[in-house]
Amino acid sequence: MDGGDDVTDVPSRWDDDRLLEELGHAVREARVPESFVRAGKAAFAWRTVDAELAELQLDSLHPAREPAGLRDEPRPDGSGPRVLSFAAGELSIEAEIHPDAVRGQLVPAQPGAVLVRDDDGPVREVPVDEVGWFVIEPVPARRFRLHVRTNAGATVITGWIEPRP
Repeated sequence: MDGGDDVTDVPSRWDDDRLLEELGHAVREARVPESFVRAGKAAFAWRTVDAELAELQLDSLHPAREPAGLRDEPRPDGSGPRVLSFAAGELSIEAEIHPDAVRGQLVPAQPGAVLVRDDDGPVREVPVDEVGWFVIEPVPARRFRLHVRTNAGATVITGWIEPRP
């Protein structure tokens, strides 16, 4: 080689502005497959892996497991709120789904916050007052779960809840 290789298509230095413009164009034009988006959201959800999963104890939509003589009979007209109860360790989450809101309480009563999540991630956060009460208005339109954080440091996540059967 005589050292005189002519490489004219490679710039002698990078043009940062042009590079940023090209990268911006590539990002704007990119189409990410829906399966990648779902996988990314699922991986993001793992950041709460240290939260305890609350076990469903009661759902008024499903028959109770107790003998018929020991359980409350449902109202004949099917009226009234849907009642849910979750338990994780010493903490219970009691919730009622009404047409206009989800009303709930932490037992034992304690303050904190409830983060409402749907398939796309966090939707909104509502406070839990000193007696453990919280209200989520309006009822989420899609399936959701509750991520409860108490001021005492407990972190609990419920299973998925279908707002309307």
